[in-house]
Amino acid sequence: MLSIAGVLCALGLSYASVGQARITDVVLFGDSYTDQSRQHSIANGTYPGKDYQEVFPPNDTAADGGVQWPWYLGLYGNYTVWNYAVGGAVCSNDWTPLYGEPDVSSGQQAWFIQDHIVTSNNTSHQMLTLEPSSFVVVQFIGTNDVGIGSFLTADEAANVSLPNVVDCQMNSFRTMHVLGARNFILNSLIPLQLTSLYSNSSAPTIYYPEVHDGNAWNKGIYNLVHSLNRMLEDGINALNAEWAGDGRVEWFNTYNLFETMYNNPAQYFNGSIPANVTGHCHQCPDPDDYTQCGIGDCTLAERDSYMWWDELHPSEQTGRNLAAEIFKKIEGNSQY
Repeated sequence: MLSIAGVLCALGLSYASVGQARITDVVLFGDSYTDQSRQHSIANGTYPGKDYQEVFPPNDTAADGGVQWPWYLGLYGNYTVWNYAVGGAVCSNDWTPLYGEPDVSSGQQAWFIQDHIVTSNNTSHQMLTLEPSSFVVVQFIGTNDVGIGSFLTADEAANVSLPNVVDCQMNSFRTMHVLGARNFILNSLIPLQLTSLYSNSSAPTIYYPEVHDGNAWNKGIYNLVHSLNRMLEDGINALNAEWAGDGRVEWFNTYNLFETMYNNPAQYFNGSIPANVTGHCHQCPDPDDYTQCGIGDCTLAERDSYMWWDELHPSEQTGRNLAAEIFKKIEGNSQY
């Protein structure tokens, strides 16, 4: 019996690399850094169904306080965007069970299968409804795997280490490869030590409303991010060798992009006040009371001056910059 890859080969479909074919669709897996609305939909009891494509706003906002970067990516490249990311997600709930949101390796990929895989005549034969050379899979996960509630605070599952997280991400690509995908981009983790949540301050925040050892957190997250990024990059090199040209994963250095924005703020942030890469726009005056969040927020005119929306999440303007570079990556000409 032919596998899905065998079926596609028999049909004569090509597996051009990113930048070598006209990409029309982008498939996204990830967490709140990418999610446009799925986590809110789940929380509101309207579990996303087939072909779910809701984008915030106008009904609500994403974790960046407005429109998330995938919307801008679709705009810049005239792509159809299939965004399966969920706020609070990890790569696998078996390894780093944080909030139990649909993870990349099972829940999010199940949505992709629901939308794009058809089974013919009640048999095991499956067919991908997307042309393999016309879409790219972008995976941007790991922030929740390494942070509070997981490795940083020693809350990961027993007998779990960072290599398990790497294996999860590589195996997620293998699953998509079997389903017919051939173009992939893996986003590295960002420099989380630059966020307020993981700074060297020990003050309570809305995401961790307790006094903590900020210096230890700052050093710890720096180590975890760099370790995981190094292992992920090694993993995709091994995966590309394994596939021997039948599909390819491109590395996108999100860490370096964010570091560049942080070090050159005037080039990237252009609101009505001077660029601000150390503070954040969205304020929660009492870390124990979510209902007070929003008191003291920056104005709409000031938003594009900020790199960060809140203690953890990038701003909408940062997302625009990310989308512009991901677009360049898909087109084959990004320095990252």
